[in-house]
Amino acid sequence: MSIQENVASIRQQIRQAAIAAGRDPQSIQLCAATKMNDAENVRQAIAAGVDCCGENRVQELVAKQAENAYAGAPVHFIGHLQTNKVKQVVGKVALIQ
Repeated sequence: MSIQENVASIRQQIRQAAIAAGRDPQSIQLCAATKMNDAENVRQAIAAGVDCCGENRVQELVAKQAENAYAGAPVHFIGHLQTNKVKQVVGKVALIQ
């Protein structure tokens, strides 16, 4: 299954679950964990409709930003962030979870 097909399938599942819960499907953001995916796959996911990208490795985040992989979507840092790496992340992501 392609990235575009996967995103479409997940969007449909989100839509169905939101409607069943009495929520507006448009109020739910799809944040894709892009860990261990190259910049091209990240760009494809964004083009397919992912709302934001999540990274949990500072080195991958910095490398992908250098390749402009996240153009068109905000980036979230997910998970534990070591104190010595905070300065590499702050100001480069929309949210630290």
